[in-house]
Amino acid sequence: MQSRLFRYLMVLGICMALSPAIKAQDASRIYIEPSGWSIGTNFGLSDLWGDVGTNSAIDHYVNSKYFDKVAFMGGLFGRYTVHPCFAIRMAANYGTVFATDKWNYDLALKASSQGDDGYQRYARSQTAKSYIFEGSLLMELNPMRFNPESKISHKRGQPFLGAGIGVFHFEPYSTVGASPSWVKTYNLSLEGQGWGGNYPEQYSKWQMCIPIVFGYRWDLGQHLNLGIEYMYRLTFTDYLDGVSGKYVDPAEYKKHLQAKDAIIAYQVEDKGYFSGLVVPNAAGNLRGNPSNNDSYSTLSVTLYYKINAKDREWWRN
Repeated sequence: MQSRLFRYLMVLGICMALSPAIKAQDASRIYIEPSGWSIGTNFGLSDLWGDVGTNSAIDHYVNSKYFDKVAFMGGLFGRYTVHPCFAIRMAANYGTVFATDKWNYDLALKASSQGDDGYQRYARSQTAKSYIFEGSLLMELNPMRFNPESKISHKRGQPFLGAGIGVFHFEPYSTVGASPSWVKTYNLSLEGQGWGGNYPEQYSKWQMCIPIVFGYRWDLGQHLNLGIEYMYRLTFTDYLDGVSGKYVDPAEYKKHLQAKDAIIAYQVEDKGYFSGLVVPNAAGNLRGNPSNNDSYSTLSVTLYYKINAKDREWWRN
C-alpha cells in the first residue's frame, strides 16, 4: 500500500514538474501574428544593375574591388496582416546605389586580348551612383501558413515572397575624368538627351518600378519579428547609372551647354581616354546597351513590431 502510494506521489510530482514545460510548449505554438498592423524598419546593402559594372552577377559580387566602396539603403514600413498567409506592406526607403567599371579589374588582367568584354568594360572606366528615394506597396505571401491550424504554420521561422509596385526618384552622379570628384549628370545630357533631332528624349528622374522580394523571418515573441530579405526592383529607365546609348561629338556640348558644363561633360562622357586606357571614342560608338533597362536591389535585415498581438488563435473565435 505504501509502495503504491509512493508511486502515485512520484507520478504526480513528475507531472507537476513537467507542467510548466508543457505550458511553455503550448505557448510557443500560439500563433503570434494575428490580423492587424505592424510597424518596422529595414537596412542593408544596395546594388545597381545597369550598363556600368560587370556583365554577370557572379563577377559583380566576387571581384576583388567590390568591397572598396559599398552602398546602403534603408527605411520604414507599415504592414497589415490580412490572413496568416497574406499581408500588405507600405514602405518608404532612401539610400544610394553604386557601380563602377573597376569591378572588371580581375577580368581585364586575365583577358586574352583588348577585345575581351572584361577589358573593354574596365577600359571604359565609368563610375556611377544614384541617390534614390522610393515608396512601394507590396503584397506578401507566406506559403507555410495557408492552413493556420497545421503544425508547420506554427514554426517561428517562416519563408515568404512578394511583389508589388513602387515609385522612386533618383539623382545620378558620375566622376570627372580620372579624378575622384563627383558631379550630377542629369543636366549635362551626356548622350544628347533632350537636344532634339536624332538624339534621345530627356528622361524623367521620377520613375515606376516593380519590386520583387523573398526572404526569411523569425518570430522572436508575440510582438517582435526579425528577418532577412532580398528585394529586386525592375525599372523602366536605362539611366540609373547615366549610361545608355552612344557617345556624342564633344563639339556638341559647346553648342548645347554653358562653357563650364561643356568641359565637365566632355570629361565625364569618355573617362577611359582620360585614364589613358583607350583613345577617344568616335561619336556614334556605344557607351552602353540601350535595349536593357537598369535595375537595383537590396539585401536587408528587417525588424518589425506587431501592434495587435493577441494571446489566442484569432481565426478560431
